[in-house]
Amino acid sequence: MSEALDYAKWQIAEHMTKVLNKLRNDESPEVPVKDLYATIERPKEAKMGDYACPCFRFAKPLRKKPQEIAEFMANELNENPGDWLEGAETVGAFLNLRVNMNALSSYIFSAVADDSLFKKVAELEARKKVMIEYSQPNTHKVFHVGHMRNVALGDSLGRLYEYCGHPVTMANYIGDEGTHIAKCLWYIRKNSYEIPVEGRGEWLGEMYSKASIMLEDAEGDDKQRLKDEVSEVLKEIESKDGDTFNFWNESKQWSIDDFNEIYDWIGARFDHWFSESEVSEESQEIVTEYKDKGVFVEDDGAIGLDLKDDKLGFVLLRKRDGNTLYATKDLALARRKYEQFNIDKSVYVVGSEQNLHFKQVFKTLEKMGFEQAKDCFHLSYGMVVLPSGKMSSRKGNIIKFNDLKDALTKEMNEKLAKYKGEWTEEEIAAVNHKLCVGAIRYGMICSDPAKDIIFNLEDWTSFEGNTGPYLMYAYARTKSIIKKAGAQGLVANASHSKLLKEDDERELLRFLNDFNNVVLQANETNRISTLAHFLFNMCKCYNRMLSNVSILKAESEELKSARLALLDAFAAILKTGLGLMGIETSERM
Repeated sequence: MSEALDYAKWQIAEHMTKVLNKLRNDESPEVPVKDLYATIERPKEAKMGDYACPCFRFAKPLRKKPQEIAEFMANELNENPGDWLEGAETVGAFLNLRVNMNALSSYIFSAVADDSLFKKVAELEARKKVMIEYSQPNTHKVFHVGHMRNVALGDSLGRLYEYCGHPVTMANYIGDEGTHIAKCLWYIRKNSYEIPVEGRGEWLGEMYSKASIMLEDAEGDDKQRLKDEVSEVLKEIESKDGDTFNFWNESKQWSIDDFNEIYDWIGARFDHWFSESEVSEESQEIVTEYKDKGVFVEDDGAIGLDLKDDKLGFVLLRKRDGNTLYATKDLALARRKYEQFNIDKSVYVVGSEQNLHFKQVFKTLEKMGFEQAKDCFHLSYGMVVLPSGKMSSRKGNIIKFNDLKDALTKEMNEKLAKYKGEWTEEEIAAVNHKLCVGAIRYGMICSDPAKDIIFNLEDWTSFEGNTGPYLMYAYARTKSIIKKAGAQGLVANASHSKLLKEDDERELLRFLNDFNNVVLQANETNRISTLAHFLFNMCKCYNRMLSNVSILKAESEELKSARLALLDAFAAILKTGLGLMGIETSERM
């Protein structure tokens, strides 16, 4: 039940329902608690209260004017606020409510301490089995900064689904077939390149880029001759025999080894890897099978599905030359997901240029009779561009992952240089890595996924503003205060929470209480950026509080211990939120 998620709001709703039902007559039905709970919302401005209840919804069943209902409720609640309210006031037909700070803080501190707060979302209801398919790099191409947005979004989304109780399989789908590979191997063979001992995966990407430029620059008869040579290499790969095929098989592993190193560095998890080559034959079988069933139709030698009634055009699934397309392979891959993993929901993290493709694939799966098609979701995202413009592996104007990692590491080393001699080299290196990962992950997911983002290393690594390091520093700063308090013999004590009365404390408690609601909202909308913005605003609120409220120099030992309890809860919730984005915290920074 959703009422288990916001315990405070549910307690308030229970009390208010009893008051509200005093207005009903014999002919009016009782207003259920869940109806009033669903009506209570956060007001736009904190000064208007902690919660607001618009009373329009109850006018008809109670046969009263909304403003009359609000005024009656305010009078009753101010006379008898119960355990969870401090008071109420009306603004027209709206009832603004102030929560009892002692009740709220006592609940939050207790739920954080026993870890129950972080289990609430998973306990709401039975959850669907989900597969998150993300990353999907092409072998024989360079893994660059633009690929990191996909990895950051996909991995974080998987963590989010698991927090919300879904059994999750994290999957990768490698592009190990196609003309781009033929170009790469053709160029290597044509120029008799010697294979390097190290960095082979990245080297393949460089060879692909040089091949693309050479083919683009060719003119006249030379251009056609070179294209024919590439086509011949592609046929040799597809023959599944001979030296070219063997070299393809060997060289694609070089790319995969590089991918695994990158995933280890960024902390991305994969439970299963698919590849294009393993579903090629199956995709041909699917076309034949569903043509025989009358689902697919033949048109001038090609086979596909007419989706014009759905405003999706004609989906081509087998060309006249007998070759299948990306859509065909996605159909084969989807069936394998359903049959092999028995999943209920399939999430595809793929760039926005594939929006039409996935609409066609999902509709085709539906026409094929797969019930799971209704629970397919394409997490579409915009490109990562440089300040100078769009990147292209083909043209070679990209920031390679290794260059990105080196630049991030150097930038963070400069920021951590002041700790040399005070920290061990191992600790500096560990914090550096966490900051690098936090900077790139947060930068990739904090914006609306539908929008393009501009990669700016200096902005993303800053400890100020809406960045990963800013949030990570808020956590480290909190731990530093708690450590100093311990050195003074001070400890957190939630039993003194009634002493927390400042507006800044109230606002921070509201953020802490809203954490699970925001996580659930991010999960239901597949927008991890919702959580990122929430954590950023929570940290801004926290830093305002530290500017206005003293922790270690508070007026009494009891107040110090109460504020330390608030810091403990903040740190735990921030750490959990950052963890959902794949960002690991550090105790000092």
